[in-house]
Order: sequence, then C-alpha cells, then structure tokens
Amino acid sequence: MNGAEQGKPEPLARRRESEHATTVQTLRSEEAVRASGFGRTILVLCVASILFVPFLPAEPWLRNAMVVTVVMAGVVAGWVWIQAIRPGRYTPFMFRVFGVFGVFAVLMTLYYSGVFSTGAVIVMLGIFFFGQGDDRNWALGLTTTAVAIYVVLGVLVIAGVVPDLGLMRSLAMPLSVRIFAIAMVPYIFGITIWQARLSRRATFDAVQRLGAALRAVQEREALLQEANQNFDAMVAAGGGHGGYSGRQAGAYLLGNVIGRGGMGEVYAATHVRTGVPAAVKLLNPTALADHDVFQRFIREAEILRRMSAPNLIALHDVGQMAGAPYIAMELLEGHDLAWSLRHAPKLQLEEVVDLAEQVARGLAAAHEAGIVHRDLKPQNLFRTEQSSTWKILDFGVAKFLGSDGTLTRGAIIGTPGYMSPEQARGDKTDLRADIFSLGAVLYRVVTGRPPFAGADLPEAIFQVVFGMPARPSELVPGLPPDVDDVLAIALAKDPDDRFSSAMGAAQALREAIEGRMGTELRARASRILESCPWDYRARESSTRTTAHVRGRS
Repeated sequence: MNGAEQGKPEPLARRRESEHATTVQTLRSEEAVRASGFGRTILVLCVASILFVPFLPAEPWLRNAMVVTVVMAGVVAGWVWIQAIRPGRYTPFMFRVFGVFGVFAVLMTLYYSGVFSTGAVIVMLGIFFFGQGDDRNWALGLTTTAVAIYVVLGVLVIAGVVPDLGLMRSLAMPLSVRIFAIAMVPYIFGITIWQARLSRRATFDAVQRLGAALRAVQEREALLQEANQNFDAMVAAGGGHGGYSGRQAGAYLLGNVIGRGGMGEVYAATHVRTGVPAAVKLLNPTALADHDVFQRFIREAEILRRMSAPNLIALHDVGQMAGAPYIAMELLEGHDLAWSLRHAPKLQLEEVVDLAEQVARGLAAAHEAGIVHRDLKPQNLFRTEQSSTWKILDFGVAKFLGSDGTLTRGAIIGTPGYMSPEQARGDKTDLRADIFSLGAVLYRVVTGRPPFAGADLPEAIFQVVFGMPARPSELVPGLPPDVDDVLAIALAKDPDDRFSSAMGAAQALREAIEGRMGTELRARASRILESCPWDYRARESSTRTTAHVRGRS
C-alpha cells in the first residue's frame, strides 16, 4: 500500500467526525427549543397549582411542603424557559439542574397526590422530555431514580411504614390493585424512556443522512461554480475552444464552449443548412462509464422531447457523436436569475409578478406533460435579452408523475433552501413540490434573501421541514400584507395546503399585489400559519444574514 492510500482513511475519519459533530449540534439546537417549551409548560402548571393547592384538603405540613416544591419547580422551569429561548444559552448544566429538581418534585408530587393516583402521568411527561436529550446517561439515571422513588414509596405505603396522606388515598383499593400498580407503572416508565431514546436515535440518523446527502450536493455545486467561474473568464477573453469544436453533432457544427458542468460541456453551434444557432450539450467521455449519469442525460433528453412551451427551453435534436450523446437546444442569450440577484438583491413587484406568471406557464406545460422539475431555483430560471422571456432550464433531476424511476436511488433531490419538505424527507413528490420551490423563489426575489438558510446543511434542511422564514412584509416596508398570505400558502409544509397549480399561485400573487385577493385565501393562510407561524427570530437576524446569503442565491 502506497503513501497516498495510507493517507485516505484519516481524512475520511475526520469528515465523519465533523458530520457527527454537526448533527449533534443541530439536535442540541432542537433540544433547546424543546427545553424552552417544556419549561414554559411546567411554569404554567406550577402557577395554576399555586392557585389551587391552598384550597385542597391535606395535612398542613404536607400542603406547605407542596407549595414550596411548586414554587421551586416554577423558578427552575422559568429559568430554563428564559435561558433556552436565547440562542446558545442552553447548556448540559441546565439540563442536569432541571432534571435534579424534577426528581425532587416527582417525590413530593407523588406523595401529595397519592402514590397510586394519576399523578404518575406527569412523571411520564418528564421522562419523555429528558429521554430525548443529548445526555444519555443522565436521562437513564433520572428515569431509574424516578422508578426507584415510585417503587420504594409504594412499598412503604403498602407496608404501613409511611402513612398514605395523598389527595387520592389508596386505603379503599384492594391490595392486589396496589401491587399491580407498583409493577405496571415502572414498566410504563421504562417504555416511555425506550420510546424517547428510540425517537432520539431515529432523528439523529435521519439528520445525519440528510446532511451527508446534501453535503454531496453542495460539493457538486461547488465544482460547478468553479467551472462556471472558469467559463466566465474564458468568455471575457472571447470564448474558448473545446475538444469538440469544429466537429459536427448531427446537423449542427460545434463552435466555442459556452458552458461547463459536472457531466459535460455546452457548445455554441449552428445548423449546417439553415444557419440557425443552437446550444449543444455533450456528455463528457469520462462520464460515459457511469451508468446512472448516462441514463440521467438520456432521461433529460426524453423529458425535453415531451414538452413544448415558450417558457421552456426548446429541444432541437438528440443523438450521438463519436460515442458521446448530445442534446441540441435553442441558444439563449441573457442571464439567469441568480446572476440578476447578484447585481440587485430584489426585484420590483411588477417584475416579480411577470416572473411568477411566466415560470408558472412553463411549469403548467411541464406538469401537463407529466413532468415534475424538482430543482426550481434562481440558477435554473433564465431571462432572454431580446424578448424578456423567462425560461425554465435543467430538467436533469426531473421525474415523471406517477413514476418512481428517477435514477436517484432514493437520494434527496433538489437544492437546500428551495426544495420542498417532502423532498427533504426523501418522500414521494408530485407537482406541488414545484409549487413550493416556486414559492421559495418568489420569497427570494421579494425579500432579497432565501427563505431557508442555516449555518450548515442539516440546519437548513431542518428549517425547510419544520420552520418558516420571517414574515415578508416585516422585511420589505410597504409590501401588501396579502403577499404574506400567498407566500404562506405556497410554502405550506403539507402539500395539500398549497396551491393546486402553479398558475393558481401566480394569479393569487397578482391579486394580492393589486389588492383583489379574496377572503378564502386569507383564511386559508391563517390556518396554515396557526400550525407553522412566521419566524420572528429570522426577522431579528435578517440584517446580519442577508449579506452572507446573497452570494449563495
């Protein structure tokens, strides 16, 4: 084994360690959100208990002890709520302090309410929360302690060593029922911690798989960006001669290279008889050995052959030259939307409506032909210079409606920040995935920032699946509020909540901007935002992140 081969495992190990650390950090952020919510819930419960405990029948010393316990638990819960709601403030120390006070509160609550009462349900809530935490040993330790407290307290009450002074006393219960409770309740506690750890493990694995897949996508996009930068320099110098320049692909004579990507090159070409210009996309000879890449190239040609519309790139010819397949398409002159956004972060509302309607017409033609694009983003929307026509490009990862044959072997398809939640989860997709992506693009051109942007890929995917961006009208002064509702519907997590067609989304956007949107859409958006509201924290960080993400659009 040579030195190069010996050096391979170490970078791979470091990469896996980095992926593991990124996933752990993402889940810790999610745990902070859960801790804040759980702390708030316990605080509300403690406040309600303080109002009622003084009026419930109990021994004075027991009532007083319960009041002290509730006050202490409320203080700790409030502390956790306030601290965890601030990014980066939630720590393992807080988790442990919360757990210790939780165990103390369990002991007093069980005795006060009655060892064999329904008070054990509150313990189950705590076990499930702590069981999903990052600190596995503490989660198991807290559960074991809760089980021990319940069993010992129950046995002592049954034996008469400790008097049963709870609100719901067990003196009238048969002995067999009390023994059954001592055996069954710890078993339920055990099932609860097992389910919590299983949920934690499943979430960890899912986030890690998503991160690995999306990191691969990011690497491919970085290579493509590097190729495009080389191409820009080549164009500035007057074009470049490619390996196939001067040769003929079918009826087209190939000229200079006008584009390079991971799979091949795009040449400027002319029809040898008519002189009509064209763009010819050739698969690299080195990619021919990859069966999936080859089939995906052929699939793109098959998809383009099915469609014909002014807002879709036109297919002229498909064939092979020197063993390499090619696709001849119309030659476009202009720039993609990503180029435009690098020069101006937002579009005027009139331009937004024009973009939405033209892209919607292109999507409608694709959907009518049974095609789902699955990768709608600024880089794949091209505006021609002469006619100002927006065209949808790159159907390389598109799929046929009703078919699972996508040549992706179940991998996640799309671009972080613009893919739909069902794509991010690896679920089946239909035309409503494109409507979500259209909504993400419209959010980008309206607000000047992508709707979903995380510090790393797992966080970005988490936002796509579970989060919402800042309310658009809070980022853009003077934006009609109805535009918020249109984008909320387009970006709905549940495909059933979105617009049923791209044209419907574009029409709603025009009506919102012109002040003609109906009350039905407003009510629909309100229902969607009740379950997944706009993120106010995204608004607070918008000034800091806009400059960072502008170059990544």
